[in-house]
Amino acid sequence: MNFLSSAFRPFSLLATVFLLVLSGCQPEPDESQPEGVTEPIMETATSASSGQAVSSTTPPSSPTLPPPILQTATQPSEAAVLPTAVSTPEGANLPGALIAITMESQVGVLLDEIPAEMRDLFADQLLAQSAAEWESRALRQLRLTRNRLTFRDFVYIDKGQLPLPPPELWQIRLDPNGPTRQTIQGHDLVMIGYSFSSTLLTDAQSPGEAEPALAEVGGIWDEPFVFPADPDLLLQRTSNACVNEGGYPPDSFDSENIWHFYDYDCTADSGGAAGCHRSILPTLSCREALKARVGEVETTVRFERLAWDDGLANQVRLGDVTSWGTPDLTAVTEDLATNRIVYKYFAANNCALEEGSVGSSGWRRLLQFEATVWNKGTQPLHIGKANVEDTENNVFTYSPCHAHLHYTNYGTFFLQNQADLTSSKQAFCVQSTDRMSNNETSPLIHDYSCSFQGIQAGWADEYIAGLDTQWIDITDLDVPPDGITVQLGFTSNSDQFLCEGTLIMDEDGVQLWEPSGFTTENGESINRMQCDFIPDWDVSNQAVYDVFVPQSGSFVTTPCVNGEISPLRNCGFVEVEVESEEGEAICELGTAVNPTIPESFSYPLIIRVCERSASLGVGVACTFTNSLVNTTVASQSEPISFACPQMRDSEELSGGYALYVSLLNPED
Repeated sequence: MNFLSSAFRPFSLLATVFLLVLSGCQPEPDESQPEGVTEPIMETATSASSGQAVSSTTPPSSPTLPPPILQTATQPSEAAVLPTAVSTPEGANLPGALIAITMESQVGVLLDEIPAEMRDLFADQLLAQSAAEWESRALRQLRLTRNRLTFRDFVYIDKGQLPLPPPELWQIRLDPNGPTRQTIQGHDLVMIGYSFSSTLLTDAQSPGEAEPALAEVGGIWDEPFVFPADPDLLLQRTSNACVNEGGYPPDSFDSENIWHFYDYDCTADSGGAAGCHRSILPTLSCREALKARVGEVETTVRFERLAWDDGLANQVRLGDVTSWGTPDLTAVTEDLATNRIVYKYFAANNCALEEGSVGSSGWRRLLQFEATVWNKGTQPLHIGKANVEDTENNVFTYSPCHAHLHYTNYGTFFLQNQADLTSSKQAFCVQSTDRMSNNETSPLIHDYSCSFQGIQAGWADEYIAGLDTQWIDITDLDVPPDGITVQLGFTSNSDQFLCEGTLIMDEDGVQLWEPSGFTTENGESINRMQCDFIPDWDVSNQAVYDVFVPQSGSFVTTPCVNGEISPLRNCGFVEVEVESEEGEAICELGTAVNPTIPESFSYPLIIRVCERSASLGVGVACTFTNSLVNTTVASQSEPISFACPQMRDSEELSGGYALYVSLLNPED
């Protein structure tokens, strides 16, 4: 979990990256009770919050894997990394372990938000959808396991992480009877059952450390889960009830990244830095919200320790090893493909201004993106204990605005051939957040957290799009009417503060440090750990990805890719031109506005009213959560009316708005 920030200069546009290491981090669990959750999830066997160890006297057979269901064309934003098999001689004959994973569930599409007279039509269309579309929904439901399995050591006492294998190995098999229309807890849905299976390949020791029931061949563990029946639009439907912000800065989640934060066990009163809710407290618990708004599905994920099978291991072994005996970082190009444009308003006292992540206060247009550093070596990338005060080496500095420590010189972001664009890159924790390898060199568990930092072998440190200041300010980017393609780049460890090799110790085993050439504001040297770097340590440390930037609009005005049909969706909208009156004003502040939709549009339509920026002269293409009006109209004769809002960045306090529309039925 990380939080990035950097400033840019022409062409290279380099920046210092700071890593937040105290406030807003996943704390280390203690011996008595794990932190980061309100209370340990250790309930009775009848509760959905307790896993079960199941005894087995006969070792399970080793399955032969069918071809995995890969990410489909309906999910381009979820770009997958395709690691290669470990084929180097050093990887031969390593002791390993195999764990079969299975789950039975059902997934669907909610019809409640569709006008009653149109639901039968929408249901028929859903019943006729392709298997690929239903498989994609199943994958989106399945990924909701991520938070609890990756940070499982904060859920249970004396247990470790138990992540699923990389998505490339996820196999989905749909119910051959196809989808059916169902009522779940009073909600109208089209649902389909499915089976999930996959196989973990890891070292021989860590399965038992992650889960004692898996210490021996034949051991079985059932991990409980509760899913929304429809996994999409979770923020719009349940607000932050199912969001676990423990370990993240406030306001890190949004409608697109909420699945990273999903935790069905969050309660409405779980607040504070160690609780679920750091931003605001919801009115319902997650399960209450699921039952009230969308319907829930209870299931278990079964982990089953298998007897060793060379053939199966060869089928599921993923992750190229680039350095044996040391860590080695790789910047993952494909993850930069997860990017989106948003408009965001900044008050004059916003921390983003103090830390230089935006050009000015007011409305700004931002390019958010995901960045990932993958440790492809066979040893952890070790940083160690985060010091509250680091007066000797000055690696850690305190930020009074965010009230946390920064760790300096982690990496660099850049926009190639673009000058004077502003961004802020702050990693609030260098931590192992995603096990991207599936092989014998990558353990299931690690000891790293925000207070003891590092990246386990085969794991990645992932910076998800949507984290506060995880963006580049593109407000001042010169974009022609037909848009522009820019190169977004990320260089990890550009100043060699992280040891991609062997740490150098003195004769007593104490870490040695050296001047880095950087200094603090007071002129004191910022030191870095002495390291014997491996040859070509930086050969894979840079990632560059082409990003198209339209002249205006946000991700809300891009096409829908997941078959969203609800009026709450944040995709597929187009702006309707609104004529202005005198000067910058669009309407008289506070008066009734009754806009007319051009006759060229078909009905029914979703109408969304958003704020407008006086300084930028455009609408801000808002999400459902930030909209002023979001309604469905059946025909042009149906009236639309709202009070003229103020443009927040207008010196004359002028009124203005922007109007966006989308076909309710994408198939029209």
